[in-house]
Amino acid sequence: MRKVLVVCTVVQLALVVLQFYLATYGAFETPRPADPDAAAINWHVANGFIVIPAVALITTIIAAIARAPGKVIAAGAAPIVLVAVQMFVLFPLAELAGATMDRTTPASLFVLGFHAVVGVLLLGAAISASRGARAHARAVAVPAV
Repeated sequence: MRKVLVVCTVVQLALVVLQFYLATYGAFETPRPADPDAAAINWHVANGFIVIPAVALITTIIAAIARAPGKVIAAGAAPIVLVAVQMFVLFPLAELAGATMDRTTPASLFVLGFHAVVGVLLLGAAISASRGARAHARAVAVPAV
């Protein structure tokens, strides 16, 4: 189960790195598509709001089953918390500061700038989970008496 945990954390890390790529992939799409549902940034949105949290949930469950240290379990679960911060704190605050789909204000841009900061925290959590899972896999399991 420890090896499965290592694989899950590596997949989680790869998805977070992919998230940074997808952010720029969508940000530099020119000209903007007439249909917002066809925008390249939607890959970033789907990966961030669906795929990363789903893999984080699986990773957290496997970490608990593998009896990983609490720090590894927490690092595996951190993406769920950080995505929730994006959805339920940052974006609503940006709307309160005047952001809409068509325009932004200086205050909303200030708030939206934290989207990248949370992304860096997400990367740090994924790296920490991966390192912790590898250390846990290398540790000698002590049989229960």
